[in-house]
Amino acid sequence: GVHIADVSPTTAKDLDDALHIKPLPDGRVEVGVHIADVSHFVAPDTAVDLEASRRATTVYLVDRTIPMLPRPLCEIACSLNENVERLAFSCVWKMNMDGTMMKGKSSQKGKQKKKDDEVWYGRTVIKSCARLDYATAQNIIEGKIASGEKVEDLDDNLWPQSRRPTGGHTIDDVAGDVRLMHRVAQARRALRFQNGALALNGVKLAFQLGADGEAPELCEPYPIRDSNRLVEEYMLLANYLVAERLISHAGDRAVIRNHNPPLQKGLEDVVDVARESVGFHIDATSSQSLQESLSRMGRECNDELVMQCVTELAMVPMRPAEYLTAGHVEEEEWSHFALNIPYYTHFTSPIRRYADVMVHRLLQATIDGTIDEDDTLRNEAETQSSCEHCNEKRMASKKAQERSDRVFLSLFLLAKPIKNVLGVVLSVGEKTFTIFVPSLGLSTRAFVDEHKDRFEISLQGEDGKRQIMMQRKGGQVVGQGTDHRTSQVCAKVFAKLKVSCYCKEKAPIDVKVLVEGNWDGN
Repeated sequence: GVHIADVSPTTAKDLDDALHIKPLPDGRVEVGVHIADVSHFVAPDTAVDLEASRRATTVYLVDRTIPMLPRPLCEIACSLNENVERLAFSCVWKMNMDGTMMKGKSSQKGKQKKKDDEVWYGRTVIKSCARLDYATAQNIIEGKIASGEKVEDLDDNLWPQSRRPTGGHTIDDVAGDVRLMHRVAQARRALRFQNGALALNGVKLAFQLGADGEAPELCEPYPIRDSNRLVEEYMLLANYLVAERLISHAGDRAVIRNHNPPLQKGLEDVVDVARESVGFHIDATSSQSLQESLSRMGRECNDELVMQCVTELAMVPMRPAEYLTAGHVEEEEWSHFALNIPYYTHFTSPIRRYADVMVHRLLQATIDGTIDEDDTLRNEAETQSSCEHCNEKRMASKKAQERSDRVFLSLFLLAKPIKNVLGVVLSVGEKTFTIFVPSLGLSTRAFVDEHKDRFEISLQGEDGKRQIMMQRKGGQVVGQGTDHRTSQVCAKVFAKLKVSCYCKEKAPIDVKVLVEGNWDGN
C-alpha cells in the first residue's frame, strides 16, 4: 500500500492535490500526484460549468476568498480531505533518486527514452491519510520529529493532533515518506536549475487579521521553505508530463501554458544597472544564462540585498505566462521561458483554475481515445477563446490580489507605522524615485515633493545616472520625518537609505514612504 497525504497552507479549505511516494525494488521510486477530479462533478455546458468558465479563477484576497466553484463542491465534494474516499485524477510515474526520470540507453538525439510504463494517467478513488500543513512537513524535513518517535511523546506544536495520520497509518509511515519525497525533490530541483530553469521570486506578505476580520494585527513576509519547494517540484513535473501527453495525443486542442521571453529593452536596462551600480556583468541571453549570472552574483558579491534588488528589477520586464492552444501558434512558441522546457500546462489546481478543468477533460479524452469523437469537447477555436478568457481573468485576479495586499498593508501602517528601516533605491526619475523595502517585500514610488518640507532638493545627471541630492533644512524636522545626524542624502540607484512607511493621508488608500536619512546599519 501507499500513504497518500496532502501538504497545504494552514488555512486551506479547498485541497486540490495529494502526494504519495513508494520505493521500488530497482532503487527508483514511484511518485503519485493525485488531483481533485472536478470534471467528474462539473459536466460541460451545465450551469455550474458555464459560471465556472465565466469566473475562470478563484480570487484570493487578504480578508476573503471568491471561489470559482460553489463552496459545497470546492470545500467538500471535490476537496481531498483526509480519511474519506474522494475522486481524483492521478498522474503516477517512476523516477530515479537523482531526480531524473529516464531509463535505458540514449537515443540518437542524445536524450534517454521513457518506457511506456514510466507514466500512468487515470481516474482514481483515493483516501488521503493525513492533512499536513507546510509547517508540520518542514518540522519533519528538519528532523524535529525523529524516526520511531512514540505518538504519546510527540509535541503537539511540532505535529498538531488534527494533522496526524488516520486510517491505521502511522507517524513513521507519513514522516518517512515526507523525508523521501524531500530527498528526491531536492535532487529534482537542482537538476531543473542545472538545465536552465529561472527563479525570480518576490516577497509575499502574510497578514494576521484581528477578531473583527478587518484590521490586520500582524504583517510579515510569507516564508518559503523546503516543504513548499517539495510540493512545487512534484506539481511542476506532473504538469509537464500531462502537457507531454496532450501534445502527443490531443493535437491542436492541447492547452499549453506558454511563457514568452522578457521584454528585451527592459532586460537590457537591468544589465546596465548591474554593470554601472555594482560592477557585475549579467548575461541575459537566455533563462539559463540569466539564472547562472544571478547565482554567480550571489556567490561573488556576498550581499543578499544586492541579489534581492537585482531580482526585483529583473522581474519588471518579465512577461506573464499565458494559456493557448497548441494549434494557435507554431511549435517553437509552445515553450516556457522561466522553466526552460519545450511545453507546459496546468493540471494540478482544477478547483481554482478553469484552464485545469479543460486540461482534465482533454486528458480523459486521450485516455478514452475519443479526442476526435467527443462532441462535448470544444474545438480548437473555442478552446483558444476560453484560453484567452482565462488569461484575462487571471490577470484581473492578480491585480485584485496585489491591490488587496497593498490596502491591508496600508491599514496595518495606519495603526503601526514602520519607522527607520532599510530602503534601497531601484530607479530615479525627475519627480519620483522607486524604493525597495526588503523587510516588507515592497517596491513603491516615493515622491520628491513630499520631501520638500524637510529637504532642499536638487536633481543631478541624466537618465540611467540620475540622482537626487537631498540637503536637510537646518536640521529641523517638519511633518512625519525624524531627524538624523547626516544632513545630506543622495538618492541614486542601489543607495541604501533609512526610510519610514506610513499610510497615505488622502484617498486612494496606499503606502507612503519617506526618506529619513542615509542607512547607518541601525
